[in-house]
Amino acid sequence: MSETKYCINCGKAIPTNATFCSFCGATQDKVASTEDQNTITSEQHNTPNQPEHVNMWTALKLGMRQTFTWSQRITRPQYWWLYLDLVLISLVLTIVLGIRAYSYPAFILSPLHVNVLQTVLLLIFSALMVWTSVMQFTASARRLHDSNRSAHYLWFYLLPLVGPILIIVFLCQRSEPAGKRFDRLASQPKPWTHKWWTWCLLVLLTLGYAALINITARDTAMDAALTTTSKSATTNSDDSYSDSDSEESSDSTDSDSDSDSITIGDDDIDIANQKAYSTSFTDSSWAKSTFKIDKVTVYKTDGTYTSGSGNDKKDFNGVVKVHMSIHAGQDISAYPTQAKLSTNDGQQVDADMDSDDFDGDLNSGTDTDGNLYFELSKLSSVKDITSIRLKWDASYDTDDYDDDNDFKTYDATLNLN
Repeated sequence: MSETKYCINCGKAIPTNATFCSFCGATQDKVASTEDQNTITSEQHNTPNQPEHVNMWTALKLGMRQTFTWSQRITRPQYWWLYLDLVLISLVLTIVLGIRAYSYPAFILSPLHVNVLQTVLLLIFSALMVWTSVMQFTASARRLHDSNRSAHYLWFYLLPLVGPILIIVFLCQRSEPAGKRFDRLASQPKPWTHKWWTWCLLVLLTLGYAALINITARDTAMDAALTTTSKSATTNSDDSYSDSDSEESSDSTDSDSDSDSITIGDDDIDIANQKAYSTSFTDSSWAKSTFKIDKVTVYKTDGTYTSGSGNDKKDFNGVVKVHMSIHAGQDISAYPTQAKLSTNDGQQVDADMDSDDFDGDLNSGTDTDGNLYFELSKLSSVKDITSIRLKWDASYDTDDYDDDNDFKTYDATLNLN
């Protein structure tokens, strides 16, 4: 049986002494003898002729030595051990250096604003990440060669979702003998560390990667600064009229107006400003029972908060608290915690589920009171709320079919001044 070699263009098996491929017509390079070819291939590819135990360390050494090697091949175990090495290295680098590099900008487009230590840290992190990335990329090309595929298959990475999956499938396939066409049997080239262009490429990639990280860190820092400044300005603006409000409503503001937070259910809400009003709503017209509203407090929150979940999720930056007391003159069922609130600026909201639990079935002679909370989706200033309208239902059981008074909807309009 005659010896064969593989076409350097199409990978088909052809006679060893053939000068051109009978399948694609490509002219073949001059190759060494079969014995020399097996020896060189064994050195480059760790074939069974010269076995070497593959592990994380041997794979990493090979990857470092062949950082800029596009030709030749790499076996499946060598590739995936190297992949594990680089993932672990990248993880350690990110934890030790990357988090700080991404958190603080090293320079802000000005020679007068340069953090030398941060710049050095950023360049070291960028250089190491670029080196591991190049190592991984060229190793992928050599693994494709080992499966008898061109490195041009790496262009599949540009295809969303499908491309990377195909590349992973190719990288997991077995070695193909026809992949020998990618081996270079000439004299060993100089190591990449002895070539000027490899160092230039690493420097350029490092600078580009460092610039990208610095821009990200700078934008993050600027956004944080703008947010802090905006919140400070809002607080100061609210404080500017808080003093004037205190003069106008000194008679209607009690001790809790000095609090900087309120608790609704399990949530603590930070307050930027607030205003409390004494009210005198009393209704004793139904079922020998009395409903009183003696205080309404309007809060502007310090920032935007979110309540509810799913379809009921909503943002709010204002809260209206209504204090109500009930005296049941007979057995009744009252539901002010299911009330609806309308404001003079056109908002209508339901009572928050975390309002105080003081209603429901009340026996005759019962006295109870609690707070109702209403969350407003928009509130520029506590002074914007000048009146509110509150509606809630109450009822009692009766066997008298002619009693049309067993159900009542309360409707209270309160002017806040």
